[in-house]
Amino acid sequence: MKKQLSSLDLNFLLKELEILKDARIDKIYQPEKEIIIFSFYKTNVGKKILKIEIGKAMLIIEEKEDYPEILGFGMFLRKHLDGYFLADIEQLKPERIVKLTFKVKDSVKYLYIELFGKGNAILCNEHDVIINALEQHDFRERSVRSKLKYVYPVMSFNLFDLKENDLANLFKNSKKDSIIVSLATELGLGGLYSEEVCLLSHIDKTTNPKNIDEKQLQPILSSIKKIISHKIDAYVVFDNGNVIDIVPFDLEFYKNRSKKRFLTFNEAVSFFYSQFKEAKETAFDKKLKELQRIIEQQKQTIEELRKEEHELRQKGEAIYHNYNLIKEVLDEINKASKKYPWKEIKEKLKGHKVIKEVNEKERKVVVEIN
Repeated sequence: MKKQLSSLDLNFLLKELEILKDARIDKIYQPEKEIIIFSFYKTNVGKKILKIEIGKAMLIIEEKEDYPEILGFGMFLRKHLDGYFLADIEQLKPERIVKLTFKVKDSVKYLYIELFGKGNAILCNEHDVIINALEQHDFRERSVRSKLKYVYPVMSFNLFDLKENDLANLFKNSKKDSIIVSLATELGLGGLYSEEVCLLSHIDKTTNPKNIDEKQLQPILSSIKKIISHKIDAYVVFDNGNVIDIVPFDLEFYKNRSKKRFLTFNEAVSFFYSQFKEAKETAFDKKLKELQRIIEQQKQTIEELRKEEHELRQKGEAIYHNYNLIKEVLDEINKASKKYPWKEIKEKLKGHKVIKEVNEKERKVVVEIN
């Protein structure tokens, strides 16, 4: 299963998400930590729902589900973005980051959706200063924290604006043993599209990047540009009846696989991820889980009460066996308190064999017994 959209996948998908531009936010939901839902309304278009799965994908869905709860970050977004219009939606190329620009009157705010690693959602003001983030982190090269400027990691080469000398420098300085790994990681093409480039260029994918000559550079570059500029003609790919991938157009790499065609890449992405949804928790499951939690809590309480009972029983037995001694001490203290102030009693009892502490404010004594 393809767990995350690649930079190229995101590029194709955002072409279809541009329909959301100029739509107004109706509601924002966050039913789970990794899911944010924007319900938009656009004149002459109607309601559109954008589902963002942090660190994985974002797509337009047909109908929103019922969301009885909204988590804290979702409430925060409601507070700051309610009634705003989506002025722009763009990819920070070549990164897997989407920048959503929201405007209302003279106010501008940016929401950055990071789809790499574990992902993140970061809300910034018009100066790109972070207001809040779903996850606040300190990395080696940057910090994602409130009141700091938003910065993000940038690839050394932009695959969407690649020149022949860029590709030559990439291969010349590559630290990888094969061209396919170099294209996938150092250029950011991802494994699938790197396979496709090698097939279209008729280049052995195991070739060391440093061994690529000038004659081979041009077909590699042409293949990359051909893929980037390809018209969307989306498919879901199957293997033995199981969904294995989504592609924005038919690839040479999958020519012998069975496929299902979709009108849009968004629909293909939606279908693909729907095949891997975890079974929803039923009302019975939720009730059972709650009862199990209560039972565990009660077990813990019973165990704590048993320990307390054992300690109190030991203390009671110690008092019983030393009753005469304790009674004698209490009688002496009561007599002394009628003649002397507690401060003086405390001084006189310093070094006492049995009475180890006197609390003059609370008028208590601590007695040591065996």
